[in-house]
Amino acid sequence: MRAVNLIGNGTLALLRHRVQLDRLRDDPALDRNAIEELLRYDSPVQLTQRITLSEYDVGGVTLPSGQNLVPLLGAANRDPEVFVDPQRLDLGRENAHRHVAFGGGHHFCLGAALARLEGAIAIGSLVRRFPHIELAGDPIRRTTFTLRGLQHLPVTV
Repeated sequence: MRAVNLIGNGTLALLRHRVQLDRLRDDPALDRNAIEELLRYDSPVQLTQRITLSEYDVGGVTLPSGQNLVPLLGAANRDPEVFVDPQRLDLGRENAHRHVAFGGGHHFCLGAALARLEGAIAIGSLVRRFPHIELAGDPIRRTTFTLRGLQHLPVTV
């Protein structure tokens, strides 16, 4: 994942949810959890690919060894069995850290700590430095398939 996608997606989510943006601006203690929730809410990595190394049971279906899988990380981050009201952005969500935006196990993103730090500093600084930041047009998304990010995010400050 590129941190730029986290910062862009997170900023857009906040601009579209002004109450949450104001909450973050007014409470720097929310910075770390806010990043977890923003990763969960609009994950920069939407899907990945894996191959089963042995038979694997998923929901009562046995997948054979060597089976190609495409886990939908963005969908998993909206799982209502894990997250209450998953379509809602809530920077104070207690279990926001349970997202799978960085993968898991031995496939866990090596740059996760850096991305979290960059995101927290960039987004926290942005909303505090420019308290009246507003969306100033339609954002343009990149046309990539796996990564979800912005090519252009027009704002006024």
